[in-house]
This record gives sequence, structure tokens and C-alpha cells, in this order.
Amino acid sequence: MMNKIKNFDNQKIIFSLGIICFVIIAVGGWVKLQYGFNFIDEGYHMTKSWRLTVGDHLLDDQYTSILRSYTIFNSLIFRINPDITLLGFRQIQFILALIALCFFSTALYLVTKDYWYYPFIFSIFAFTGLDPVGMIPNLNYYTYPHLFIALSVSCFIIGLQLKNEFYRKLFFIITGFFLWGISISLLHLSVIIIFPPIFLLIKQKLNFTSIAFNFKDLLYILLPFMFCWIGFIFIYQNTFWDAVFNSINYFLSSENYSATSLVKFNWVPLAYTIIAAVILSCYFFAIKKLAFRILIALLSSLSFLVYIIIETSFLGLIEPYYRGWFDRPMWLSACLIAFSIIFGLDIIKKIQFKQNLTKIDELIIIILIPATILSIASTIFSGLGPLTVLHSSIPLVAAFSLYIIYNKKLVEKIYFSKLIILMFILIPFYYTTAWADWRYTYFDVIPEQMDQTITSGFGKGIKTNKFYARLYEWIESTSKKFSSSEDFMISYIVSPMTHMIAKRRPSVDDTYLDITISPEKIERYLNSMKSKERYPTIAYVFERMPIMFPGSLKSGKYGLPSKQIIYSRPSDNALLNYIKQNMVLTAEFRISDDHKIRFFVDKKKMHLLSKNIPKGSQILNQN
Repeated sequence: MMNKIKNFDNQKIIFSLGIICFVIIAVGGWVKLQYGFNFIDEGYHMTKSWRLTVGDHLLDDQYTSILRSYTIFNSLIFRINPDITLLGFRQIQFILALIALCFFSTALYLVTKDYWYYPFIFSIFAFTGLDPVGMIPNLNYYTYPHLFIALSVSCFIIGLQLKNEFYRKLFFIITGFFLWGISISLLHLSVIIIFPPIFLLIKQKLNFTSIAFNFKDLLYILLPFMFCWIGFIFIYQNTFWDAVFNSINYFLSSENYSATSLVKFNWVPLAYTIIAAVILSCYFFAIKKLAFRILIALLSSLSFLVYIIIETSFLGLIEPYYRGWFDRPMWLSACLIAFSIIFGLDIIKKIQFKQNLTKIDELIIIILIPATILSIASTIFSGLGPLTVLHSSIPLVAAFSLYIIYNKKLVEKIYFSKLIILMFILIPFYYTTAWADWRYTYFDVIPEQMDQTITSGFGKGIKTNKFYARLYEWIESTSKKFSSSEDFMISYIVSPMTHMIAKRRPSVDDTYLDITISPEKIERYLNSMKSKERYPTIAYVFERMPIMFPGSLKSGKYGLPSKQIIYSRPSDNALLNYIKQNMVLTAEFRISDDHKIRFFVDKKKMHLLSKNIPKGSQILNQN
């Protein structure tokens, strides 16, 4: 009895200390949200969502929107708060991450009755939020599935534990809604709906003893998913099917999104995964075979070695993932992949030797089934490859931690002993992932070099570099002076955030206007623009994508992209020629003699506009 009381007291103490650490880390994560401005992908996510609130149609006015309809959720936020800022969106994402962690912790507690380890295992998300990749800390087609997979698994586990039939059914129904949320966020992730049937099949085959789940329960999950899709298709009818087929044809015919470029095996992450599997095998072997004091000494040395491996990309023997931008989070992803494989082999071994599965084994299987389905689908169809496993990492981290904590060798250990072992394993991966998330601001400078704060408009409160800050002011100034909020505009090339700065609707269906878009697609965009009479009043033409390539996350050096548009030369680019022929070059933002952003105004409306032309300043000249 005294041992139980002592153990319970230790659990409360450890949990309290963990909460303090978690809150400190979360404050750092909250502060991090204000750093970095992104003209390209984040601008794309925001513009696609915002335009739905100012009169655009989800499918008719956005060529590929059906594949990524997360914009519906973001548009609701814009409708509720029309004046919300970019920082506000990032903060909502962060708050939703904390809510998901609370739900998942509740679900785990109902099964294990332990709670001391939650703040520690989920501490990484207190800094990264729903985007452990460290790419875009916003609500988009990566972070919404991460949110919904965490919430759906939580509700499913809670439903399995409830005895009251009404509440049990209610949680299964909610699980179905969250699974639909995953599929509407990114269409190919609809494969997640096979999770409940697969679980029912595995449960029956493996004869789970601690869980009751039958075909009737399965229907309570499947029906909300089906009804939501039936309702969605009924609303959009033939427009839905046209959008699906046209979008699929678009991506398959695009050089960047073709089947051969996406559905292919990437050998580099395999090296990460093999090394991670060896590392985890060493950890698990040591836990199983060594006495506690020797184990602690070995784990401390091994953890330092893992840190060196991550920091040096295995002493320089492995190619840094994505130019070194994502090599550190790739190690965490590889760790979770390796764990899933090791656990799967462990279960196969137990089945082969006719060993009974424990309650924790069953819980981990419940968690891994949907996380694995989502990870595989994301990996196959994303250019980020296996790095997207991190967008299922809330459940994966929980499963990984359960496997360690409830190891047969450790199950009788006091909580402090388990905590020490757990931290030695997690800290190298967590620290390096958080460090990379802090330093990589997705094509902005590192936070230490951000000496400007945007003070108005959609970007208010964001810290960035001088170039972005003054360019932001110039776009805001020219758009207000030469157009009104009802007007349309074009921003070319790859600069969709310009629409959010100017708060002007896009003239063309797509806002991610890359130089590699085929002439046929540009012609389609222009024809659609003319048929809908969405003629641009203003246009911005960027000679180079507005990005800063990180050369080294440690040194903070960066480079600018090469020139993609040579304005003075004749071009067969129909979009650029339309701008030249129908609009007047009105102002230039000069970065250097060889780097300018040009501003155009429609010829027919030029006589109604002011003759005062804002001038750009030379504020950046760095290679």
C-alpha cells in the first residue's frame, strides 16, 4: 500500500514538473509564430481560402481546389473574423495543436490510468504545433490532417472505453466526422476510411481481449463519413466531378506533379530509416538486457552519439534531406518509421509463438493503424516524401512512448526511472527538430536577422527582413492608390501572398503561377478570366520568386533565386504578354540593377488614377 502511495505521489510530482517544462516550451513556440514571412506556399494557402469569402466559388474559380478543400475550414475562420491576420491564423493552428494533445492525453489515460509522461512526450508539439516538419506553421492541407488524425484516434479510443451506449455511439460518430475532415483536407487521404474496417478485421483475427468493437460500431463511424461526402457532392453536383477529373488531369500532366515524379521510391530516406532502426534496436536491447545503473550510463552515451549523428548527417555519409533544410526533422520521421516496423515485427513474433497481446499492445495497434495508413498515403503523393510521416506524429509519438514505458523490463520501475530512460531516447530527436524549426523560416532569413515588424494589414505583427517589410509596404501602397477592393489583380510569378497584402481577388483560377506552367494551361487561365470578366486592374510581375534560399541554417547565410523573367526581351509567355499589351508599367520596386518587381495598371482605367507613382528603394543587395 505504501509503495502505491509513493508511486502515486511520484506521478503527481513528475506530472507537475512536466507541465512547467511544457508551458515554458509552449511560450517559446507561441513567440516563434511571429517570425518569418512567406510569399509563396503560405500565401497560396491563405489566398485560396480568403477568396471564398469575397465572392469566389470553391470549384468554379479555383482549378484544382477539389483536391485540397481544406480551404472550406479556413474560409469559415475568415468569415467569422474578416480582419484576422496571418499571425492570427498561426496562433489558431497552435491552439488547435494544444487542444489535440489534451484530447489524446485523455484517451490514453482512460486506458493506462497513468498521466505522468504526457507533458514530456508531447513537448515537441508545444514548440512546433501541428507542423513538426518546420515548414509552414499555419492551417493547410498538411496540418489539418494532423489535427484530425489526432482527434479521430482520440475519439475512437475514448468510444472504445465507454460503457454507456449513447456516449459510445456519439464518440464513434464524431470519429467519422473527423475522418471526413482528413479526406476533405486532401482528397487522396480519403483512404483513411479503411482504418475502422481494418481494425475490426485485425481485432477479430488477433482476438483482442480488452476491447469490444463490432460491425454495428463500425457503421456508426462509416455513416457520418459517407453522409458528409454525399452532402458535399449533392451541393456541387456535376461541378464536383468535373473538378475532380480536371484536377487529376492537371496534376498528372504537370512536370512537377506527374505520377512519375510523385509516385516513386526515394532511396535517401531509406538510409535514415535503417540507421534509426539500428539505433532503436540498440536502445531496446539495452533496456531488455542491462541492469539499471549500467543502462543509464549506456543510454546517456548513446543519446550523445545520436545527437552527433543527427547534427553531422551520420558524419557526412548521408545526403542532407532537401538541401539540408529538413535533415533534422527527417531523423525524427525515420525514428517513428523504424519504430512502427520494429513493433510490427514484435507483434508478428508474438503471434507466431502464440503469446497473448497485452492491453498496451492492443492500444498501440489501434493508434498505429490509422497513423500508418495516413503516413503511407502522404508519403506516396507528396514531394516531401517520408518527411510527411511527421504530420501523423502526435499518435505515432504516443505509440512509441507507450512501447518504451510499458516495456516488460520497465513496467515495475518507479516513474522517475522510466522518465530518465524516456528522456534519453527522445531528447536528441526532439532538440534537433525544434532547433531546425526555429532556424528554418521557409524562405525568410533566420530569426536573429529579422529586424523589421510589419505594422499593418494581413501581415501585422510578423517579424521579417528589411526587403520583405519594405516590399510589403510598397505592395500595400500601390494597390490602395491604383485600385479598389472590388478590383481584380494578377501576381506573377509564384507570389500569391501579394493578394493578401493588397486584398485584391485573383483574376485567374490559380494563384501559384510558376514559370513552368505550360502554354496550354496559361491559355486556359486567360480564357477563363475573359469569360468571367475578371480583368485585372493591377498586376505585379516578379523577375525572380520572392524567396531566400537558406545556404546554411547554422550560419544564417542565404541566396536569392536566379532570374526567371527577362522583361526587356520578347516572350512567348501569354500571361506576361497580356500584361504588357493591356496594362501600363506604372512603378518599379528596385532591389538591384538586375532585380526589380514591376507594377502595372490597366490602360483603360489609368486616366482615372493618380499620377503620383510610389518609388521602390534599393534595400537589399546580397547573393
